Amino acid sequence: MVRFDISDLRIFVNVVQAGSITLGAERSHRAAASISARIKEMELEMGAPLLMRARSGVVPTEAGRKLLEHGFRLLNEVQRMNDDLAEYGNRARSFIKLHCNTVSLYEYLQKPVSAYLLQNPGTALTIEELVNHQIPQAVLDGSADIGVVADPVDTKGLETIPFVLDRYVMISSKRVAPLVGRRFVDFLDSEFVGPGRGSWMHTMLQQHAAEAGKPLRYSVQLRSFSMTCQLVADGVGIGIVPASAAERMQAQVPLRITELEDSWAQLPLKFCVRKRAELSRQSAALLDFLLSQDQGQKARLRSV
Repeated sequence: MVRFDISDLRIFVNVVQAGSITLGAERSHRAAASISARIKEMELEMGAPLLMRARSGVVPTEAGRKLLEHGFRLLNEVQRMNDDLAEYGNRARSFIKLHCNTVSLYEYLQKPVSAYLLQNPGTALTIEELVNHQIPQAVLDGSADIGVVADPVDTKGLETIPFVLDRYVMISSKRVAPLVGRRFVDFLDSEFVGPGRGSWMHTMLQQHAAEAGKPLRYSVQLRSFSMTCQLVADGVGIGIVPASAAERMQAQVPLRITELEDSWAQLPLKFCVRKRAELSRQSAALLDFLLSQDQGQKARLRSV
């Protein structure tokens, strides 16, 4: 019988998530040599290699992936147990990992997350901004408890819950003539402001421009929706941003909003989890709280 304890599982998970023995040791607050020795002992006990070692780091073998799957499930159960028992002590702490894309982070989560943390001071929340397509994998492998993604994205193997329906709009300065057109292709002869290279929006817009047979030209690229709106309002170029960002900034700068008729301009945001019923008590509480917020905004966006 293979005998691994919780500390062994946590060490192995840390190493796989970090992609190297050294970084995994840092996460585990242990010396790299001792971590390497313990994993070798685990492999001997298992009777099969758990990691494949290469110049770029380490990746799990088939046996390692199976151990990783069970490791995540058991560590999650330990966290749920700690959450349930913490209310009987004086040091209640819950740890939640939330991974989200740029739109959800800056347009929809800031105020609700702040409100939740103020109401639940025992919560330790880690928020990471990732490229949209990376988030489902982070939830699948246990790096995140909850993810927020925008369609289209592959969420196979995950449970999803609708959050907000936003949309993309074109923006231009009120100091120049109004934009003419209702489709993205109508604006490709102009210079754009944003989005940043490597971002999900950048990749998406490049694809749509390529399908139209035209290049997408930028005067400046950046990830901030607020700064994009500011530069566009100053006349640097035109832009495409979520309507939530455009409407927020329109109250501050001379910005004109033009609706898009392209079908892909709809921007549905949704939560994704491995299994909602298996979330820790605090992760489930955070998810429920976020879903309960800003119902008026959600309804208004859906009606457009």
